[in-house]
Amino acid sequence: MKKRTNIIIIGILILLAGISIIYLVIAKGPKAAVEEYITAMQKKDFDTLYEMNYESQRKVLLILRETTERREDLLKENYLAEKNAFEKAVPGTDTSLQWSEKFLFIPDMKYSIMKIEEEIEKAPSAFFRKRKLMNVYIKVEYTNDAAAPVLQEAGLEPKKVKSATYQIRMIQREEIIKGIRLEKIKRGWIFKGIIVVETAPF
Repeated sequence: MKKRTNIIIIGILILLAGISIIYLVIAKGPKAAVEEYITAMQKKDFDTLYEMNYESQRKVLLILRETTERREDLLKENYLAEKNAFEKAVPGTDTSLQWSEKFLFIPDMKYSIMKIEEEIEKAPSAFFRKRKLMNVYIKVEYTNDAAAPVLQEAGLEPKKVKSATYQIRMIQREEIIKGIRLEKIKRGWIFKGIIVVETAPF
């Protein structure tokens, strides 16, 4: 009887390991997720952007965490509010603002991924808990002077840039807020923010 139980346990462990491997193969890595996000931004594909944006999904997860009869209404209201904010976003030099990347990832650009580095940060809601981010560094060249963004490095005057290096911060959706059943969360890497590393003017 004990031998049979051990065989069943081993079988379950093998099955779980197989499922994990399949998930890792199917799930997009941070590089592919960055490429998808940039393409969606260039095409103004808001539905994809909404699903892959940290701030919009953080609000979604907060709604899902609460048990309420108005959940569907709140999710719809959040979608419409985020879409309105996206459409009303204006160009600026502060890349920490939500949807500022709308004016950085434009059709008139070429880019290449330089490197990917792991970062461990403390969760804002629990300093003792750490979460993993992936920093994807890209080199961008803007091909249209008129459409190129105006950016400002620390201590320098704003300038229209010909090329730039960006640090794109990616996080896994399940790392945003803890305490939510995983079956409610669409897994995958999403866009958390962007930092200007260096620029070169026209």
